[in-house]
Amino acid sequence: MDVESRGILRPEEARRHFDLRRVPPSADLAHLIDRHWVVEWDLTEPYTVEIVTHPSVNLTFEPDGGWITGVFTERWQRELTGSGHVIATKFRPGGFHPFHPVSAHTLTNQVLATDAVFGPFKPTSFAELEDGLRTHGWTDDPRVDEIVELHAAMLRDPSITRVEHLCAHAGYSPRTLQRLFREYVGVTPKWVLDRIRLHEAAERMADGNADWASMALDLGYFDQAHFIKAFKAVVGRSPAAYAIGCRTQPLASTIGT
Repeated sequence: MDVESRGILRPEEARRHFDLRRVPPSADLAHLIDRHWVVEWDLTEPYTVEIVTHPSVNLTFEPDGGWITGVFTERWQRELTGSGHVIATKFRPGGFHPFHPVSAHTLTNQVLATDAVFGPFKPTSFAELEDGLRTHGWTDDPRVDEIVELHAAMLRDPSITRVEHLCAHAGYSPRTLQRLFREYVGVTPKWVLDRIRLHEAAERMADGNADWASMALDLGYFDQAHFIKAFKAVVGRSPAAYAIGCRTQPLASTIGT
């Protein structure tokens, strides 16, 4: 599975129900935006998508309006019916803060109309979306670059599995790191680390890896029981049940945009 598919659980089953495409941002926005994405569907029967999110704010536009979606700490569900499409922008962790410089924690588990921040704004293409962001403007903040780098370090360095590891990498105390993530990302460093591990575990299971004990230790869980409990708390089913679902045709899919 390539890096662009990370976060999509049961990816093969999901692809049979909707088309998800990702588009890179323009160079001048790439330090704040991870990617643009578009989902299109045409269904004869309703299909429920369960989403296990990344630590990112998403800006989404549908025919009936635009929405700012903060980081959701629990599973998020969306029923797709008939035909439709969404165009969206996924910001890097902390990347939305320069456009809306208030504590990101106020957006956590919240959905706001885009008008509340950007005024009347209804793009129909990524070019229009980016032009709207440029028109709105943003405030340069070196802390955002720092947060983005810390998140990148968590992704590339498998030895960073605990907050104390991240503190050693960043040179910050746990309290300072907690404050920065609350202000810029909206969730704690521990939440981000846990979510990265969960996405990695789900990806391995989708690829056919079912050695729970080895996987648990490799990803930094205390033991197999700890891994199973953490996975079930977020996904809503045990690793074994989820792995079986990856090999069959379940009723729903879980993705992380």
